This record gives sequence, structure tokens and C-alpha cells, in this order.
Amino acid sequence: MTRFAAAVASRELLLLGLATPLLLFPGIWSPLGVALIALTWACRWIAFGHLSARTAMDAPILIMMIMTVVALMPSVAMDLSLNRMCIYLLGVALFYGMVNGLHTERHIHYTGIALVLLGLAVAVVGFLGTDWEIGKLIEIPAIYGRLPGPIIRGLPGSGVIEEYDLFNPRVVAGALAILAAVPLAYLVFGEGWKLRLLSGLTALVMAAVLFLTQAPQGLLGLAAALILIAVWRSRWFLVSLVLGLGGLLVAWTFLGVGQRVGDRLTPETIDALSFGFQSRIVNGLRGIGMIRDMPYTGAGLNTFPVIDGLYSFGRANADHAHNLLIQTGADLGITGAVALLALLAGFGYTVWRIHRTRPEHNQRALLVGICGGVAAWLAYGLLDSITLGHKPAMALWVMLGISASMRFRSVPSDVEPVPFLARFNRRWLLVVLVPMLLLLAFIGLTRHKLIGAFYLNLGVMEAHRALAAVDTPDLAAQHLFLAEEYMRRSLEWDPNRQRTQRLLKWVTQADSSRKRFPRETASSQQPGLPLLWYDSGPQVRGCLA
Repeated sequence: MTRFAAAVASRELLLLGLATPLLLFPGIWSPLGVALIALTWACRWIAFGHLSARTAMDAPILIMMIMTVVALMPSVAMDLSLNRMCIYLLGVALFYGMVNGLHTERHIHYTGIALVLLGLAVAVVGFLGTDWEIGKLIEIPAIYGRLPGPIIRGLPGSGVIEEYDLFNPRVVAGALAILAAVPLAYLVFGEGWKLRLLSGLTALVMAAVLFLTQAPQGLLGLAAALILIAVWRSRWFLVSLVLGLGGLLVAWTFLGVGQRVGDRLTPETIDALSFGFQSRIVNGLRGIGMIRDMPYTGAGLNTFPVIDGLYSFGRANADHAHNLLIQTGADLGITGAVALLALLAGFGYTVWRIHRTRPEHNQRALLVGICGGVAAWLAYGLLDSITLGHKPAMALWVMLGISASMRFRSVPSDVEPVPFLARFNRRWLLVVLVPMLLLLAFIGLTRHKLIGAFYLNLGVMEAHRALAAVDTPDLAAQHLFLAEEYMRRSLEWDPNRQRTQRLLKWVTQADSSRKRFPRETASSQQPGLPLLWYDSGPQVRGCLA
């Protein structure tokens, strides 16, 4: 039995490759992908006595996976939530597949080359399957008029409320910005002319497709990756960057450069930029509102467009909050957002430990590329959101797993690992105990508000279910009754919370037969509709107060 388990565990990456399409495009065969992953983990436990080698990112990943299960509780669109949960599960499996399946530096090097080829594949597929009419800022008929018509259409399992036939150029730009960091790093730091040539050509193709998307968030991500690579190459680049930005600011403000640029922009381009900026503020505020009402569970995994439609009583204006941290909080609650920050901290610690060993040549190039990819992801996340449960984020999970594997390979084989308790000295004791004591003090001082927020969370969950049950008035009435009970309990603990008072007033006056399903439209002035919730109008701005 042990020999069989060891044989299966040694082929983990092969089994993971078989499971990837089953979970990346969720469908009726997705349980088979879950079974393949479970088989490899069980065999690893039997053969080696542990589920995985330990990393600095284990605890945040465990918390995020727990929150994906918790986030199913408030979901009013279970098909969308299960879609996203499959992709989260695949991401975690890819992470630990890299951790436990890359046993040598050669394996890590080949995986880095695979990332370069993956970037090239994404660029080609994106070029052949993107809808180039969406979100164009500048009309360039000489280029876009000569592009071939879309060839790749209708990939399954999009995980959004409305199925699109083609790729969104903004998402393609995010995926390219993340992946482009690896070939760029190999081009600058790599060893061997063949690898550098491959990386240079790949980066050129990816940059061309990225510029075709005209996505500001993608260009911002690419700029972040380039800055990190340049600073890693020479610290003097920081001085040049500061001086360059200062000179640009002076020229823009005092030399009339900004005025001349503005004069050259067409009214259509200005309107598109203005709409994009304002919509991101509005969608971000809606996401913050969802976190405010449901801080413990989130609004439901991947249900932002459904909830947004419920709250605005019309078509959902966006599929997500257009901000990485806000969208993670809307999906997984405050705990999930904190776990994301902790995951980034664990990644930073891992990179620091690897950097101390001074990796050479291609190992160093891959490390820089991974850091550049994470930097591009975070910069992109300022204006858009590719959470760790989106398809393009699978490359990020692979990068994080490679960094953890590099950490193990960077430790000399003749060095005995120090037991955890022996490393838990006074300094680390203070690092752990002080935040814990502060957290306990905060909970003790604000327990009435925290308990009130918990009951409000439950009440809003029931209100969502009532709004979604438009075709079954009796069921909607039951959910409204439960929502009223929870909100009254919330006011018992936190009677001064105006938000709960407003929602309770709506719940007690609501007529479930008047509710509109998210895909329909309704006038905000129609009698019986609540003064809700995450709309961008003056009523919601008052609710946010």
C-alpha cells in the first residue's frame, strides 16, 4: 500500500495536469478533478506521513479556503459560487503541487520556462478570442480594422452572471501583465542566449497584445513589474524614477504639457476615461457597503453581480468591485481580506529568505519574475480585480508555489532544520502575543458592536434570500420574517446603529410580491421599493454615512 501511495504521489504533477481543465472550466466532470486532487493528497499522507511540506503561506491559505466554504452560506446564486470555489480549490492544489512536486533546481527551471510558454499561449489565445470593440479608448482603424475576426469563442465556465462569447480585453490585459514579468526577468537576468531569445520574443508578443487591449490597469501592472525588475537590477533606478516623475510633474503642470495632451484627446476618449474612473469609485463603494453589512461571511462567493442587481433593482452594472482587496472582502468577508494580506506577508518573508541565499543566474531571474508578477497583480488590482479565485490567478498560485519550493531548495542539505519551538524565542513571542492581546482588548471593548454586526450579517443574508425569491412570495415572506428577527437582535446589542434601523424599517414595510429579480429593471421611484442599499444615488450616499 505504501509503495503504491508513493508511486501515485510521485506523479502528482501529472494527475494535477489532468485535473486542471476539469476545475478550470467547471462542469459535470469537476467532481472527478476534485477526486484526483484528493487522491494525490491521501497518497502523500500515506507514503510520507504528512499532507504537505510546510510553508510560510500555509495558515493564510487554510483560512482563505475555510472562508470559501463559509461564503457559500449567504450565496443566492450557488452555481456562480461553486464555479468560483472549484477554481479556488484548483489554485491551492497548484500551489502545493509546486511545493511538493518540484524536487530539484532543474525542475524549478523547467517550470519557469513553462511559465514563459504559458505567457506566449495566453497572448496568442487572447489575440484570437478577445472582443476588441469593448472599452477602446482610441480608435485606430489602421490597426483594429485589419485584425482577424475572433476565432476562439465560447470557452465554458466563465463564472459570471452573463455568459460572454469572447474574452474581455481588461481580463486579458491583467493575465498578460502578470505573466509578462517572467520573460522580462529572464531577458534581463537570465543565462543562455536561447532562453533570453525565447523570453525576449515572448515578451514582445505579449506586450503587443497588451497594448491592443488599451487597458490602463494592464499597463499599470506592466509598469509595476518593469519598475521592480529595474530596481532589482540597479538601486540607482529609484533615483532616476523619482527625478523623472518630478520632471514630468513640472512639465505637466507648469509647461503646458497636460493642456496639450488634453487638447489632443477626443471627447469620446475623455468620456470613456471619465466613465471608467467614476464607475470604479461607485463599484468600490458598493463593495465596501457589502462588506459593511456582511463582514463575517461576505456577500456570497462570486455573487457580486447578483447582489448588486438586487440592491439596485436593475441590471448589475459590474461583475465585481474593480478593486482586489474590496472584492476579496465582498467575496470572503473581512477575514478573507485579512488572510489575503497575510498571504502576501508570507510570500514577502519567503522571498526575503531566498534572497539571503543569493540565488544565481536563472534561479535569480525566476525569483525576480515571480516578484514582478505579484507586483503587476497588485497594481492591476488598484483599478480592477483578479482575485485568487479567477482563472488568470492560476498563474499566480503557480508562482507562489514555485517561490515556496525555491525556499526549500535554498537550504543546504547538510543543515538540520531547527524545531519550531526552538525558534520561538522572546522576539517572536512578542510579535505573536502583542497583536493577540491588542485583538482581545479590541474585542472586549467593542463586543456589543461586534455581536450587533453578527446579527445584522444574518439579517442581511435573509433579506437577500427574500429578494431573490421573487417567484415564491411565501418563501420570501419567511425570509423577511427571519431578517426582521435578526435585525431586532442586532439593535438590542447596538441600538445606535442607524444602518440597522434603516434596513429594519425596510424589512418591516417590504412587500415581497413587489421585488424585482436582478435581470429585470425597475424604477427607483416605484412605490414599495426600498431606499436601497448600494446604489450610487443620493439615497445610498446617505446610507453610507
